[in-house]
Amino acid sequence: MEEKNIIVTLVEQHNGLRKHVRDILDLSSAEQTFDTLKIDGEVKQFAKDLVEHLKLENEVFYVELLRRMEAKKQDTTKTRQFIDEMKGIEKVIYAFLGEFKDENAIKSAPIDFKINFIKVGEVLTLRMDVEEAGVYSYWGLF
Repeated sequence: MEEKNIIVTLVEQHNGLRKHVRDILDLSSAEQTFDTLKIDGEVKQFAKDLVEHLKLENEVFYVELLRRMEAKKQDTTKTRQFIDEMKGIEKVIYAFLGEFKDENAIKSAPIDFKINFIKVGEVLTLRMDVEEAGVYSYWGLF
């Protein structure tokens, strides 16, 4: 992937993830038509897109950012701490996805699904906003 396009791609992926969050919240808020099959399909696509995004972010972006910072003799302590915090958020999201891994799990606990997904959506959205305002802007500096 071209150097300049990585940020564009990551932000586009964020926008797609934000749309999944909104769509899942909308689907799970429709009390009379809580369609677990549709919700499950959207959750599965969300999970697939999230894995793809995290792979690019963790295996390419953060690795290269740290390499560039170290090459310019920058202190990477806070950036590494930020990355570790983001990995903690990933674990929470993956735990949710593991708990609600299929339609039956969603159907058997719709209220828990909705409550927990609201939290997941808020945490993920905050993470994406912080990345875009913070570490993504570092890319051009190094």
